[in-house]
Amino acid sequence: MIRKTLCAIVLSTFMLAGLGVQAQQFEAVYSLDGVSSGEAKAAMDDLFSDAAMKGSRVTLYAADFGVRDGSLKIVADFDSYEERDERDSKRRASHGWARFQLAMQDAEFVAADMVGIVADHGKPRHTADYLLVYLVQVQDPAVYAAALAEMNDTLGNPGVLRLVAMRSGSRAVTHAVLIGGDDFASVNEYMDELYASDAFRTFASKVGDIRSVVHVESYRRVGVWGY
Repeated sequence: MIRKTLCAIVLSTFMLAGLGVQAQQFEAVYSLDGVSSGEAKAAMDDLFSDAAMKGSRVTLYAADFGVRDGSLKIVADFDSYEERDERDSKRRASHGWARFQLAMQDAEFVAADMVGIVADHGKPRHTADYLLVYLVQVQDPAVYAAALAEMNDTLGNPGVLRLVAMRSGSRAVTHAVLIGGDDFASVNEYMDELYASDAFRTFASKVGDIRSVVHVESYRRVGVWGY
C-alpha cells in the first residue's frame, strides 16, 4: 500500500485559496520524504506524459537549507477553484496517475500547506531555479504588503518576489515571502545587497512592530511541468 495515501493526497487537492489573494489564484505545497529527487522527477515526467494532465502546472523542489518538513516539495498552481476540481477529476481517472502511485509507493507524505497569492513583484515563482522562503507572522497584512512593494520599487528583486498568505497549519506563520533567482549565488548576492541597503532599513522600520520572522528555508528547482 502506498505509504499513508501519499498519492491520494499529493496532487489530489493541489491548491487552495489565501487571504487577500489575486482573484482565486492559489498554490498547494506538499512535503515528501522517502524518495530521491531523481525518482520523483521521473515519476512526474511519466505522469505528465498522460493527456489527462494537459493544463496542469506543477513544480518540484529539493530542499537545500533550513527545511524541517520533507526533503522534496511539490507545488501546483491554479487560477480558480473550479479549475482545481476539473484537473483533479481528470488526473484521478488517468492511467498516468496509476503509474505515478506505483512509482512513488515508497514516498512518505509529510505535510501540506495551502497558500493564496497576495502579490507578485517579479516573475512567477516557477521560473526561479533557486528559491528562498521567509515564513513570517504578520499582524497587519495591508501595511506589510505595502512596505514590501515599496522596498521592491526601490531595490528590485533577483527575479521572483512573491507574497503569499497561509491558510493552513499553525497560525504562528501567517504569510511567506518567496525570493528567487537563477541560482544560489545570484539570490544570496541579492540578499547581501538587500540587507545592506537603505531600502531594507526603511522596510524594517515600517514592519518591525507587526512582523516576526519564524523560519527561513531554501530550495533548488528540480523540474517544472505544464507552464
